[in-house]
Amino acid sequence: MALEKSSSNSIPKIFKSRFKHRKLIIMGVLAALIFMTIIITNSLPLSAQTFTLHPQDFRKGFTEEGVIIAAQEWPIFNPVEGKLQSLKVEDGTSVKKGQVLFEMSTSELRYQLEALKAQLQGIEGQRLQTYKSLNDAQVAQQELIIQQAEKDVQTENVNLTRMKALYDAKSISLVQYEEAQTTFEKAKNILEQQKLGLKSIYEQNEAPQGTELYYSNQKKALQAQIDQLEDEISKAVVVAVQDGIIKDLSLKEGNVIPQGQQVMTVFSNGGYKLESFVLASDALDIKVGSPVQVIQATSSGNKLLTGKVEAVAISAIEKISPLGLKENRVKVTILLTEASPAIVLGSNVDVKFTTVEVLSKLLIPKTALFAYQNGEAVWVVQQGKAKIIPVKKGLENDSQVIVEQGLSDGDVIFKEPNITTLKEGKRIKANP
Repeated sequence: MALEKSSSNSIPKIFKSRFKHRKLIIMGVLAALIFMTIIITNSLPLSAQTFTLHPQDFRKGFTEEGVIIAAQEWPIFNPVEGKLQSLKVEDGTSVKKGQVLFEMSTSELRYQLEALKAQLQGIEGQRLQTYKSLNDAQVAQQELIIQQAEKDVQTENVNLTRMKALYDAKSISLVQYEEAQTTFEKAKNILEQQKLGLKSIYEQNEAPQGTELYYSNQKKALQAQIDQLEDEISKAVVVAVQDGIIKDLSLKEGNVIPQGQQVMTVFSNGGYKLESFVLASDALDIKVGSPVQVIQATSSGNKLLTGKVEAVAISAIEKISPLGLKENRVKVTILLTEASPAIVLGSNVDVKFTTVEVLSKLLIPKTALFAYQNGEAVWVVQQGKAKIIPVKKGLENDSQVIVEQGLSDGDVIFKEPNITTLKEGKRIKANP
């Protein structure tokens, strides 16, 4: 009985011993597998995104919002205050130079014109009434006397010539010749007296001094008003100043339109411009003729256009930012270089200005840099292995930086240096 109890107690001890031995074997196998996996993993090349370094052009700038406008446009103003009589166009109408756009009613202007012309005639009538009627009979009689006196002078002049010839021939005496001279002088004096008599008749019928000047100025004033009304009437028919398309039309037949109000715009579809307001501090770096990139959002994605700076305003104006802050901004006008891109007037676009441009430099993404020994460095692939290269950087923009020292043309650079298993000497499988 004691023997049976002892035998039964020894079986579990043997089983436990065998189980423990097997457990150690399994753990050893697993450890070996892990060790082999680590060795194999470390021996395999690490796959990494890389790029090959080549010289590129570096650009630095900023982006502002711009509004698309027509490259050429001509505002049309109402030249005559009054009622719109007829409208010949609508928004989007293509017009030719000289084509009638609209016509203002001139009936009231014509009434004013007729009234002024009547006043002008009345002034002339008053002027004529101011002067006394001349005695036509008296004037005619005096003119006949003058005619006779002129004939007497001619007769005595002929007689004097004949008497001189006789005197020279010793046919008459000196006394006779002198009498002929005296008679001729008397005839001349009588003629002058009769002319003075006619002048006296006219002077007796002249108006008071200054009368003619008064009426002359009155007539000039009225004539100036008449000329102004006639000019306004001639301008009541408004025509296109250039070929183009109508936009911003604000007219409706029958409405009373003030003089000088802008009622529409004619724009040329031959090109487009942009207007952008940039910070005054940024405007100092913008030069006329500098290229810009224009980004227009569409339903199918962003559309890229190119342009160049045409003008930079000489003074800033105050603008309110989206955050409600007051900012001094300068208007910059940009001419799109595309002949006729499919864009919408008045739409907003992003404008990328270039303020610094350096040609043929080694550029790397900012993400490729990491801190290293009180400086910065990049991971490069040399002979298929990873290596840290310290670099000295230069100018930088939002995404790129110029490498001044440390790298060369053709170097293969890691795009992303933050890889946990990356270390120097690690074999690399580069994925451009």
